[in-house]
Amino acid sequence: MSMRSSTRFRGVFTGAAVCSALALGTVLAGPGTAAASTETGQSSTAASVQAACSVYWKVGVDYAGLTAGYSWAWNVVIEQGATGDRVREIQCLLGYHGYGLTVDGQFGPATYNAVTSFQRARGIGVDGIVGPSTWRQLRK
Repeated sequence: MSMRSSTRFRGVFTGAAVCSALALGTVLAGPGTAAASTETGQSSTAASVQAACSVYWKVGVDYAGLTAGYSWAWNVVIEQGATGDRVREIQCLLGYHGYGLTVDGQFGPATYNAVTSFQRARGIGVDGIVGPSTWRQLRK
């Protein structure tokens, strides 16, 4: 086989391997990323805290603290029924502190229970609402 044929064969083989992997739903993801499944009945939002969150230290203009990159809120009040990235941030930070949750962006009963347990453990007002004092503790 000539050098030219060998190179062409490798390119075809590599392309076929990538297509096959994608067709089977195999996703190569780095640390801290959630991989979606293409299998029927599996949701890409049902990811473990470890898979969906990458908590790290961030220094901002006025504050320094932990973040998962979903929100940099410190004074926003979030309570049961809320949805979105701020809730994902809370869920990731709670997971980082040992309160395992599914990161779905829904502030439901499981998140409420984790927030109250966290507040109790940190000796701050136990109300299930994430306000300034709870944000500060989550970001430590």
